[in-house]
Amino acid sequence: MRNGLKWVGISILSLVLAVAGLWAASRFWPLPAEQREAMRLLQAPLPRPGENGFSALWTLRYDGLDARGREALMAQDVERWRNGTPGQRPVASSAEGRFPAVPLPALARCGRRGVGCLAAVRADPEGFAATHAGHDALHQRVAALAGYGHFVSPFEPFGTDPIVPLPVFQPVLDPLSAHALAHVRGHSGTALAGACADILSGRAMTGQGDTLITSMIGAAMVESNARLLADMLVELPADAALPAVCAAALAPMTAGQQSLCTAMRGEFALAGAGVRPSTGNPDGHRLLLDVPRTLARMAPRYAWACAASAELVAARDAPTPIPAPAQDRFACIANPLGCAVANIGGPDMRQYAGRPQDAAAMLRLVAAQRWLRQQPTTSSETLKRLPEALRSPTRTPVLSDDGQWLQVERRVVMDEAGPTLQVPMRAPAR
Repeated sequence: MRNGLKWVGISILSLVLAVAGLWAASRFWPLPAEQREAMRLLQAPLPRPGENGFSALWTLRYDGLDARGREALMAQDVERWRNGTPGQRPVASSAEGRFPAVPLPALARCGRRGVGCLAAVRADPEGFAATHAGHDALHQRVAALAGYGHFVSPFEPFGTDPIVPLPVFQPVLDPLSAHALAHVRGHSGTALAGACADILSGRAMTGQGDTLITSMIGAAMVESNARLLADMLVELPADAALPAVCAAALAPMTAGQQSLCTAMRGEFALAGAGVRPSTGNPDGHRLLLDVPRTLARMAPRYAWACAASAELVAARDAPTPIPAPAQDRFACIANPLGCAVANIGGPDMRQYAGRPQDAAAMLRLVAAQRWLRQQPTTSSETLKRLPEALRSPTRTPVLSDDGQWLQVERRVVMDEAGPTLQVPMRAPAR
């Protein structure tokens, strides 16, 4: 009997030692090279071009603030966030109720991505004029966003509050229908200049926003204003002079201006804050959750935007390859909670990667529209002579079957805009 109990004890001890050894081997096994490289890309120092425009975005909707006032308000709101009650930190600006907020009625939104905007405004010019009464200062602030070099939030995530406050982005698209209204009322030069200025603001936000939503809103600004620009240009003489600001607005977007590296680094920081335990016994988590290894396992999902290959992909206008979730199960023996968190299905990163590319393609289409309308004939043969700067290695513009549209396939298909990016080649009958 004693011998039996002895062997049972030895067996149990051996099993415990084997499990402990397996756990230790899993915990201290070297990280895969791709995870180490991904962490390096996400943690390497990143230069910040120009002035930070986050306070301008944060206070965009409010009238009566100069640059110094915006910075002071920003500092107050950051302090309120930092010292707030965990789990209940304030996410709205303290400007609410202290400064006049520009009203943003639904009527000002004249079509998703600018589709049908000009026609909507032409159908109800008085209604849109009433909607935009008193919005001039807001529209000037939107255009001024182009002067900033980056948009990086000073709000730091906490384990209890991993979702940091975000600006209200609706105001950045408010000027779109105002530009259309200016054109409808015969002030086409003002309308073209306004749309081009907002394209520049969108370009700045796309490549230098530290959240995906900032970059996506920037890409939407570029695409929406470019579409409106094309709709206005087709109603003007082919050789009509463009305002000076349009030269920069319609210049090809560089790989850096399409980059989501800054945005994905910011998203990774937010994800990291959500991984770290904020309550309970930290020692109790350590057997089941290895935070550094969890972050490393998640890193490739974000670091692709910072790899050198991302610039080559953007330059070629090619679909962006996104790494698949890690499949190494051995690493999960000592980190089961971390693996569960890292393997949670998130949004399709290909959808995000493609939107800056579509914004860049829309700008090429507008420039191609202008070039083609200045040629003696507009045909498929003429398209073969399209300048290289107005095409990409993967998406060359083609004419629709009826010759009404110049188009390329979208990288990201959206219901409201259809499967193609289009600009008109003939003014619609009115």
